[in-house]
Amino acid sequence: MTFQKLASSCQEIVASYPNAQIGVAILDGEQSFYFKEDTVFRSASIIKIPILLSSYLNFEDKLDDIAIIPERLIVEGAGVIPFLTGKLPFTYRNLMELMIIVSDNTASNALLYRNSMDTVNQLMKDMGCHTSKIERYFMDEEAVLKGLDNTTTAKEMVIMLQQIGESGGILDEEQKTDALRILGNQQSEEMLPAYTFDEEIHYYHKTGGLTGVDHDVAIIEYQEKKIYVAVLTQDWEDGFTGKKCIAEIGKVIVDYLKS
Repeated sequence: MTFQKLASSCQEIVASYPNAQIGVAILDGEQSFYFKEDTVFRSASIIKIPILLSSYLNFEDKLDDIAIIPERLIVEGAGVIPFLTGKLPFTYRNLMELMIIVSDNTASNALLYRNSMDTVNQLMKDMGCHTSKIERYFMDEEAVLKGLDNTTTAKEMVIMLQQIGESGGILDEEQKTDALRILGNQQSEEMLPAYTFDEEIHYYHKTGGLTGVDHDVAIIEYQEKKIYVAVLTQDWEDGFTGKKCIAEIGKVIVDYLKS
């Protein structure tokens, strides 16, 4: 399958879901496919990637120190920390792992607090991501009611992933290797990776979801090939169709990589 065929297949998939908003950015070296790549979406948990990047920079020599989790930022939703008994000590690296691997909202809030919203937002601007922004903590419904939210675009999510997957970015080699390890242990596999059990295909990704919202953004590697993918979707009427749409795009990407 050529990249042009991949692009046309993705276009057909997007067209088959006319009632939803879908933004796609796929980058393979000099080849790219974009569809509504600058459309602004509620980011859900994929905005945890810039928090991960910021944490490597700000806690460089403290990643294995015991972290402090403010009581007021302990929330439910995704993750496990609120449901664990006892005062368990977590390092900052543990919080980063929990934030990505099981999308733990408490870990994410603690890291966002320690980095500060201003710092993470400035980092995104420094990377050239001027549309993405964080305005609230995770599970802060009062902030949402006040009109505050976290937002991003498909194109800017690919830019953030490139900081991990490409040389010359903001992370050093050791930090990039660790970030890939964490993203590679992602536990949510029902979107981009859903149609394959091929262990030669490696997904380094982060999913996100809210009511009517489903996203998956990834670095996907197969043998010597590497591709960056961001599929952002919203306005779904159920919790299944968006995941199916993203999985279908994931399938044609696998077909492309293995052709």
